[in-house]
Amino acid sequence: MTERVASYPAGRVESRRRGSLSGWVDRHIAFLFSLPTGVLLLGLVAFPVALVLWTSLTDWYLYTPELRRFVGLVNYVTLWADPRWPSAVWHTLYFAGASVTLQLILGLGIALLFNRQLAGRTIYGSVLLLPTIAMPTAISLVWKVFFDNTYGLLNHALGSLGLGPVEWVSSPEWAIPSLVLVSVWQHTPFMTLLLLAGLQSLPTDPYEAARIDGASGWRAFRHITLPLLRAHIAVALILRSIFAVKEFDIILAITGGGPEFASETMNLNIYLNAFDYGYTAQAAARGVVFFALILAIQLVLVRLRSRQWSY
Repeated sequence: MTERVASYPAGRVESRRRGSLSGWVDRHIAFLFSLPTGVLLLGLVAFPVALVLWTSLTDWYLYTPELRRFVGLVNYVTLWADPRWPSAVWHTLYFAGASVTLQLILGLGIALLFNRQLAGRTIYGSVLLLPTIAMPTAISLVWKVFFDNTYGLLNHALGSLGLGPVEWVSSPEWAIPSLVLVSVWQHTPFMTLLLLAGLQSLPTDPYEAARIDGASGWRAFRHITLPLLRAHIAVALILRSIFAVKEFDIILAITGGGPEFASETMNLNIYLNAFDYGYTAQAAARGVVFFALILAIQLVLVRLRSRQWSY
């Protein structure tokens, strides 16, 4: 009898412990399930970002890593003294702005065309997607042949029209426009798909009301389609601007930043400083500035997306 009385409170204590543990698990089940993902993101994102920030505050030279010292914000101050860096910033904005603008205009036009009952639309859509799924390096090599001053297809076409040849990628004036041409050819189908999905999700009632009121096609497009499509346009601009600003493959393969650094973008400038010249700390500082620029652009686009528009 004495043993039963002694063991009874112990059993209740053990049960209470188990109950409190299961209750704690129930209350924090969302945290426990997201913990592995949080640890993974901490290792894949937070640690590299912290390492880049720390590296940008040192004078680390790639080929003498043992001489690394803390120098504070020196790399951020001196990077603007390098004339190639402001030029790289301008080239990045020029390339991204021109390519994304042209992709938006052409993508919207093609999306409007595909939104109609067009014969063979499936076949045309499949052909349209080919540039998007092709490898950037392969695309760059093909376009590099097209841009050849003597035997290139583009100059041959210009010659058949009675126009003189153009020094596409060998001229500082034409280097970035040539890269914009490649980017537009490759990424316009992606813009088209996003905008076509938006057009197919628009309600039909406003168009029927506009048709009854006698509105023309242009007025319906201006006052109905564009306002209703603004959220999809903003998403397309956000996605494409991110990839356009950090474009690297086609620039490295076609021009390598030349001629005379006329097509060197921020991304390529960081790459050359880090791996060709060995200025690891300076490249890290430029990478932080590059990330800040991308973040600023996205904040502006997100703000425009959330803006209230009037019809």
